[in-house]
Amino acid sequence: MEKKQSIWTKHFLMVFAMSLFSSTAAYMTYPLITKYAMTIKEDIALASTISGLMSLSGLIVCPFAGMITDSFNHKRIIQFSTVFYVIILLGHILATNIPLLIIMRLLVGFSFSVNGVTGTVFSTHFIPIEKMAEGMGYAALANILAQAIGPGLGLYLVELSGYHLTFAGAALCAFMALVMVTLLPYEGNQIKKEKRKLSFKDIYAFEYTDYSLIAALLSIGNAWVSTFLQLIGEERNIANIGLFFTVYSVAMVFFRPMMGTLHDKKGIYYVMIPAIICATLGTILIGVGKTLMIMLVASVFKAIGQGTGTPSLQTEVIKKMDPSRSGVAASTVLIGMHIGNAFGPMLGGQLVERIGYKDMFVYFSIVCAILCFVLMYYRYLLDKRKQ
Repeated sequence: MEKKQSIWTKHFLMVFAMSLFSSTAAYMTYPLITKYAMTIKEDIALASTISGLMSLSGLIVCPFAGMITDSFNHKRIIQFSTVFYVIILLGHILATNIPLLIIMRLLVGFSFSVNGVTGTVFSTHFIPIEKMAEGMGYAALANILAQAIGPGLGLYLVELSGYHLTFAGAALCAFMALVMVTLLPYEGNQIKKEKRKLSFKDIYAFEYTDYSLIAALLSIGNAWVSTFLQLIGEERNIANIGLFFTVYSVAMVFFRPMMGTLHDKKGIYYVMIPAIICATLGTILIGVGKTLMIMLVASVFKAIGQGTGTPSLQTEVIKKMDPSRSGVAASTVLIGMHIGNAFGPMLGGQLVERIGYKDMFVYFSIVCAILCFVLMYYRYLLDKRKQ
């Protein structure tokens, strides 16, 4: 009887630690940027726009990040982008005016986009192919744990010694990610390609645009949570609103690997249909919720929806595309996520001023659900046609 390969090898644990440190650095700072920008200039629309700049610059870089991932040594790419990330996080300490803060957020997006695409593909080298979705689910737990640790740690450091200490702490976390990837005994696995002219398919998997759009729709709602949740808590006098992220992360620890196993056994539709429904319910509850308990219930629904849906889309594209285009596969879905994360706060800032938090969250969630189901049905028809 053939022995089953284990996901939890020493090298996979090192990759997990690398992702945990890198993601913690991001979540220590990202939820605080809106409030930090408002300490410089009290303008909610401007602050929301600045909050989305990281994803906007990431969106610009993301297609090329996939091409870079498919062309160079994955370990070297992560090392270079992480060094740059450390430097830019420290540069936030000098960003005491709006123009400098805008520059820092744009540069963070450049490095984080390359790091995110390459890191996703890099982790697949340490997962058995027959357990890919399950393994990617466990790999995603690093990001989930970072969502639990990062915002609370960032808020604690801000209260302890201000924003500068928070940025320095985030830089230290990114440096630890650099240490982890440097210690990995990885020589490279790049697939040799025939020399040819650069084409559109080298930077974007057009055949999976539907998945990219679904990721964008789900990410808009997630970006609104990261950008506005603290402000909603203050407006509605909901104490300890930060527990939303903790409960979200705990729920993800349970649901993400389970949904990954379901994905491997049953397929993408068994994951995405409940994910879309739960994401919609979670967003509606945030819109109407006036108590901490309702917000925590919403966090569980969001964990099942956004937290399991988007990684499943990315895993599906990586599994179905040729290994020589694994970077493009990862970046195609990530482009959608960047679109949602970049334009979500900008759109949200304008809508809050006009219709308020409740109507924005409730109406958007309904529109999002309809569009997501249309796109999933379109993919279902394509799959049926190929059979």
